[in-house]
Amino acid sequence: MRLSVAATLAACSTSAQAFTDSSPFLMFSTSKFPELSQSQLQTSSSVLDSAKKILSSCPSSRYLVITQPNLNAGHLRSSDAAPKLRQALESTKIDGRFSVAEVAGSLDIKELTSYIEKACQGHNPSVDQVVLETIPTSGVSTMTVQENDDDLGIVLDQYDMEDSYTVIYTSGPRSEALAGEPKIYEAGFQDTVHMELKRHLQQVARNASPINSTTNLPLFEKYQFFTPGIFMGLVAIVVLFSILGVGVKALSSLEVSYGAFDKDVGPVAQKKQQ
Repeated sequence: MRLSVAATLAACSTSAQAFTDSSPFLMFSTSKFPELSQSQLQTSSSVLDSAKKILSSCPSSRYLVITQPNLNAGHLRSSDAAPKLRQALESTKIDGRFSVAEVAGSLDIKELTSYIEKACQGHNPSVDQVVLETIPTSGVSTMTVQENDDDLGIVLDQYDMEDSYTVIYTSGPRSEALAGEPKIYEAGFQDTVHMELKRHLQQVARNASPINSTTNLPLFEKYQFFTPGIFMGLVAIVVLFSILGVGVKALSSLEVSYGAFDKDVGPVAQKKQQ
């Protein structure tokens, strides 16, 4: 199995720049594939026929079709170019692999997905489509490939939890894209179950992010020191001190003469008492 995985990615590496208008095609599944041509240079029609031959038996219940615009074999040349994709290929659940390093011509993805839905109609197949960010034709493309692989890894991890699935990874229509363009990440989910999966993947991505948005904020923006509870407590203290101050002031304003407490014991006072 390891040898098969190594051969799959090595084939993409050795023929990296053979044709500028060609692209790699990867297909792997939890089910075994029939014997197919191992030629690493094929036309798009030949690859499409081979893929249909595999899919005609409906090898799984779930299908993930990944489109990476402007992809060529050179982007997978490095051993660490797509670690998440490599990890998915090396999964112990994978029993079938089909790869072509150089596919001459454009492969019709819509025709492939339509064939899955038609051929496996009786099995109610689940077909998900993911369109990754277009790899720039000028500038450094390594960063784009790495970021796409990180995003793809989240989806592949979810599929690895399933018992039956098939993944197709290929290039989409070629387009001119410059480095630094805004990222476009689209995923097509066909029903409410898929929408739940999409929301779950987004939540996983947020939880997995190592960057905290409050890390570099100032102290008084990062923490809330003056809460509503503290405010109410301060107001109550001010009111109590005001009442206490009025009471103390009232007590201090009382004036009683010292003579009021002296007892008169003279003769006149004794006569008055008699």
